Amino acid sequence: MYTNIKKFGGDFRQILTKEFNSSKGVTIASGYASLDIINFYFPLFIRIAKSGGTSRLLLGMAFYEGLSQKKLDAISNLNRSLKQENDRSGVFVTNGRRYHGKVYLFDKNENSTLYVGSSNFSSSGTSGNIECTIPVFDSNQKDTLIEFLEDLYSPTYSITIDKAAVPIHGKKKLIVNKVSRIWKKLKKYNPQAHSIKNLPKIEIPLKRSVVNEKSNLNVYFGKGRLNRKTGIVKPRPWYEIEIIAPKYINSQNEYPKGDFLAYTDDGLIIPMRTQGDYFKNIRSKDSLQIFGIWLKGKLERAGVLQKYQPVTIGLLEEYGRDKLTLYKLEEGKFFMEF
Repeated sequence: MYTNIKKFGGDFRQILTKEFNSSKGVTIASGYASLDIINFYFPLFIRIAKSGGTSRLLLGMAFYEGLSQKKLDAISNLNRSLKQENDRSGVFVTNGRRYHGKVYLFDKNENSTLYVGSSNFSSSGTSGNIECTIPVFDSNQKDTLIEFLEDLYSPTYSITIDKAAVPIHGKKKLIVNKVSRIWKKLKKYNPQAHSIKNLPKIEIPLKRSVVNEKSNLNVYFGKGRLNRKTGIVKPRPWYEIEIIAPKYINSQNEYPKGDFLAYTDDGLIIPMRTQGDYFKNIRSKDSLQIFGIWLKGKLERAGVLQKYQPVTIGLLEEYGRDKLTLYKLEEGKFFMEF
């Protein structure tokens, strides 16, 4: 056990360096990495790849949370250098789901050593923080972990950093100009002008839209969009959302079918649309991001949602509402409350 406390195994950093220097292959899958660690182990990654071994690093949160320019430059350089040595090596990011685990695999001539725990591939993870990372000795568990790593590094979950448009901290625009212009042109009205007391209403539960990390309110965390001309995968827009109304909701007489105007509870008029089978997909008409700017924006302003954080059931409970409510004003017009 290595906790970065002397009497409980000491720093994991010392073990890392020892393993790098005695292994013919290295595979690391970590949520995060620090720039100083990348620079320190750079020549050791390269030495292993030059000797014909597999030398791989995966960062599980970078594609969705972004990196600093210096860190992106460093891992891009490492990736290029590794790929020049052999096509099994490189730096990867996950695409389709975030990965937050920490697994270290070192190949030896006769055996492999594996470590699993809480230590990110960073200075704080390997020496600064109090962590808990342990070696794996059971042969069945080792085989399963190696199989897991191979799956994690496969195209099902990962792409090399040169194929990913990783956001750069401070440079990523959450709302592109076209969407911003649509948002700014939305008409406004006085929400006090409408009384919703006796209006027919449709309550759309949101819990099923957040049951997993890449569901309808969290499409940002799904597979990125591939540019077929460049081969680069880009994360989907942060504010892109839609809501899926279940059959017992979209079959109600008052449920909107097709285009309608949503008069929001905070004074905006948003052109909306339902489409798909049984008109189950509820989305903003001119851009899927307009609906997200409004709904996610409410969660952000309430202080319960941070950028690049999934919307969860717990988060909705903290906000105090887990339903979107549509009150029918007249045909094609609804008061929208969240």
